[in-house]
Amino acid sequence: MKIDEKLGADYIIGCDCDDFFIVKHLGPSVECPHCGKTELPSSMLTQWALTDGRTFSYG
Repeated sequence: MKIDEKLGADYIIGCDCDDFFIVKHLGPSVECPHCGKTELPSSMLTQWALTDGRTFSYG
């Protein structure tokens, strides 16, 4: 699973089963409503930031 895009406070998640879905908050884990696969949000956020060249600033 991976974060496809961030829309405001919502996240569009793409699953390996070729399904896309929206989550409002990234909790302890994210589960695909179609196939039931789960993923850790920390892993998805790291992959999203590194793959898409996004940088984060604090302050």
